[in-house]
Amino acid sequence: NAADLVGIYKQVLEAAPRVRLAELNVQIGEAREQQVIADLLPQLNITSSISTVRQDLEGNNPLVSGRNDRDSFKGERYSAVLSQPLFDLPKYHNWQRQKKITKQTKHDQLESQQQIILDVAQFYFKVLLAHDNFSVAENEKIVTERILQQLEALYDKQLVKITDVMEAKARKDMAIAGLLEAKTALVVAKEQLTELTGVPVEQLSPLRDDLKFEPIEGNVDKWLETLVANNPTLLSKKDGIQVDSSGVEQQKAGHFPVIDFQLSVQRTDLGFNNSTTGLTHITSASVNLNMPLFTSGKTTALHAEAVHRLEATKLQYETEFRKLRRELISNLTEINFSVEKIRAASVALTSAKKNYSAMKKGFKYGVVDLSDIFGAQRILSQAKRDLFQSKYQYIFNRTNLMHLGGTISWGEIELINQWLNPI
Repeated sequence: NAADLVGIYKQVLEAAPRVRLAELNVQIGEAREQQVIADLLPQLNITSSISTVRQDLEGNNPLVSGRNDRDSFKGERYSAVLSQPLFDLPKYHNWQRQKKITKQTKHDQLESQQQIILDVAQFYFKVLLAHDNFSVAENEKIVTERILQQLEALYDKQLVKITDVMEAKARKDMAIAGLLEAKTALVVAKEQLTELTGVPVEQLSPLRDDLKFEPIEGNVDKWLETLVANNPTLLSKKDGIQVDSSGVEQQKAGHFPVIDFQLSVQRTDLGFNNSTTGLTHITSASVNLNMPLFTSGKTTALHAEAVHRLEATKLQYETEFRKLRRELISNLTEINFSVEKIRAASVALTSAKKNYSAMKKGFKYGVVDLSDIFGAQRILSQAKRDLFQSKYQYIFNRTNLMHLGGTISWGEIELINQWLNPI
């Protein structure tokens, strides 16, 4: 089960619940917007009833009234009522508020989409980093075992001291422990990726060895402008400010009158207190005014709450901006530093290989001791780890920067996928 970055991303899009959840949140917002729009549009209600009425007459003299003490009859009532708000500021501002909430859910959906792209890239290369570190640890174990075998053969011929053999055994045990640690890190990294894809991925396309890493274009000011303009988290926070601003206007409008128009048509053969009458048709048109005069301070308190909520949302925006600004500057600085670090680590690896090769020859001819060969091996392994770490850290910082700038997209996945060797 082999895959490259594009293949993993497609698997995640099919399997990740976050994708569908973000879509549902947008659909919920749009449905709620339709609900509040409906509050501003005409409403038509039709009712009908068929009833049986029994009347008990007290103090009735049948001889005089000609009616029995108990009377029973059936009645019908049909009505239609059409209503239309004419002036209702709370409902209007609630509509404006819900429109901005829907806009906010779309920015939240964009953030979810971009977070998935970031997670795919990060977890993919974390697996590759863990695999490369595992390969280094495995090679250390193999080399240590070979040295131990050589020393044991020389010890049988009494050409080395027992302390050298014991030291080699200790080095071997340390290499085995390091290998187990590296294997654990690899298993954890694979499980993180499996959490995204929903299915295990056994083999991933590795990073190309001939890849050239270049500094990111643009200074801090340019990237900060990109952050403010495109970062979906920040845009969602800005939408939240607009939502709460509409909330303030909505609560303030609670002091104003509400005016609506109502047209009703009724057909019934029942009169007052369900008394029987002849069949009548009633049509009425009215303009209703509802003016809140005294609410015991509730309207004022609701407005005060909305004002405080708006102030809190503005502070949340500022807090989020400062955090994202710090992360952006940190990633931008580390990216350009990583380029230089990769070059230095490449030179260090070349030197470490030459040093280890020289130490192997020297150990073979007995001109260097055991600690020298193990020291050279340790330096070589660390040089490999440093180079791997530098390369992957560049990718981590780059994808983080694109995510912070709100520019990470499918195109970034395709670009980074070209950095991989096909399996």
